[in-house]
Amino acid sequence: MNINDLKAFYKVESDAELSRKLNRPRCTIFFWKKNGIPPRTQATFEVLSKGKLKADLQALSA
Repeated sequence: MNINDLKAFYKVESDAELSRKLNRPRCTIFFWKKNGIPPRTQATFEVLSKGKLKADLQALSA
């Protein structure tokens, strides 16, 4: 899962909109864009989206 997947799921176009939708600071979105979304956070999004967003299984096992 990456930032573009989150933007598509939440139907937003900008990082600022995504940060508001997720109630996270924009610096967090920037960090995720640069370094990837942390595995535990990906797993949380997968559960919250009822499986519509998929966590990167390789990242989860690392």
